[in-house]
Amino acid sequence: MSTMKAWVSHGFNLIPEQAVKSLSYETVPVPTPEAGQVLVRVHYASVDPMDWKLLSGEFRDLFPKCKLRFVPGLDVAGEVVEVGPGCERLQEGDRVVCCLGFESFREQATFGPAGAFAELCVCPEGHAARVPESINIPSEASLLKVAGLPLAGLTAYQALLTGGGCSTRGEPLGAITRGSKVLVLGGNRGVGHLAVQIARLKGATVATTVPPTSVEWIKDLGASEVINFNEEDWIQRMTPTVGCSGMDIILDCVGWATSLSELDRAMYVLRPGGQYISSFHHEVFDILDDTDGERKGRKFSAMMPKAVAEDLDVLVNWVLTGKLEVVVDQVCPFDQARHALHEALSDNAVVRSCCASAPPTLQARPVRSVERDLRRDSGHGQRARAAERTCSATAQRRISAPA
Repeated sequence: MSTMKAWVSHGFNLIPEQAVKSLSYETVPVPTPEAGQVLVRVHYASVDPMDWKLLSGEFRDLFPKCKLRFVPGLDVAGEVVEVGPGCERLQEGDRVVCCLGFESFREQATFGPAGAFAELCVCPEGHAARVPESINIPSEASLLKVAGLPLAGLTAYQALLTGGGCSTRGEPLGAITRGSKVLVLGGNRGVGHLAVQIARLKGATVATTVPPTSVEWIKDLGASEVINFNEEDWIQRMTPTVGCSGMDIILDCVGWATSLSELDRAMYVLRPGGQYISSFHHEVFDILDDTDGERKGRKFSAMMPKAVAEDLDVLVNWVLTGKLEVVVDQVCPFDQARHALHEALSDNAVVRSCCASAPPTLQARPVRSVERDLRRDSGHGQRARAAERTCSATAQRRISAPA
């Protein structure tokens, strides 16, 4: 088909609620894959806080393309239906999970920007990982398992292990090993709950901050020390006593540090040579520029995850072998994508949700309910926002298509 259905932004709006409300459901041309790119029929598309931040122009200076007309959405799980010239890893019929990534907003990008909230999207081959067949997991179920993985998973993985990522200064990020000590601020969030599991998987000792409703749940995911931020100050709790070493890494998933004074307070929780990593929170960039990335022997870094197929391959393998769980909250239709985005603005759902415009073999239904904290997340600062949802872009064409 030469046209498809998609959600379209016609320019940013500084008020996030209005930016989301202004999305329109339109018929648009099907994109054509260029050299090194594939065309993917979208089965599921994750809704991430970064979507509404881009729609509201929060990063308009960094990504000028968000000022223009574009189809939002950065995470995709689906099927390759066309392969552009020069592709070597993927072929038609492959089931894939893709991170369209912030790279799609670069001036030199030949795809995007973004594009997941549509029936089909173009993705560079190097941004996609195959989702292999499994005798234990039906094919559609395996796509659902990884649909919420790309952006959040890559952020957590690269923050803790570097992989194909780096800091905004181009420097290595984490390199945790068995015995490392990791503190995750916001373990109830999309990035946070994956970071807790990855750190535990690598043999690290993991502490995290969560709201009271998530304490037992995050323990089940592998956190050995859990701080209820409504009742305790994490800095007081985690500052090491005499003779004890501090944290190797603090991963900030909620935008806690918004000033030099806050970074200085966090310094006391880190060991000498330890690293505070902020997972791409806009406010921290200027602060870090003022620090030269280091204060009193502790490093402070901001990061923007890179879409790297090799890192995604590792994450997909962990999910499909049961070592890593992307918690799914609900499944809802593609035509409710705007509503899912609005919910991501207005509540504190703890992790991702998934939505699907389901064919008869996969009726839209809740997949898993998880506790959600309905309080404002004041314990992590006013800039901490809602967690992540997922929305499927499986549309009528796919529903009627033969298997």
